[in-house]
Amino acid sequence: MIASPLTSFVALGFFFGLVIFVTGLAELLHATRNYTSQGNRRWHLALGVIDIILGIVLMGHVAAGVAILRIIVGLWFIFRGISLFSFSRTLRSSWMLKLGAVVTFIFGLLILFNAGFGSFTIILFIAIAFIITGIFNAWLGFKMKKGGLLH
Repeated sequence: MIASPLTSFVALGFFFGLVIFVTGLAELLHATRNYTSQGNRRWHLALGVIDIILGIVLMGHVAAGVAILRIIVGLWFIFRGISLFSFSRTLRSSWMLKLGAVVTFIFGLLILFNAGFGSFTIILFIAIAFIITGIFNAWLGFKMKKGGLLH
């Protein structure tokens, strides 16, 4: 992902659409098997159809998936920044937490309104997460083998 960020981001956009599509299939499956509540059944059926259509559109138009992914991540950071600032005021906490809230908020704005920065940031975060996960999974495997849990 670090070596080829553009290709990785396009793949993430497609994957985002695929996840929404599979979620829609699961909603439809749930709606067809849930006979207890007619209202909930209709709701799951509607959500399933919407998710399937959205998933197909996003997989067919990867640029839309990439844009939506960036918007979701940007909004998440903006709301997290607001939440941190609110939390710092409630606790009457140090200036450090308030500074972190402001930086997080600005970071979210940059991801949301600067496509290049947002795309690169998302790829970098995901790549780092994969590297860290891989290291810990390898460590866990060695620990399990050493402890006799793997044969």
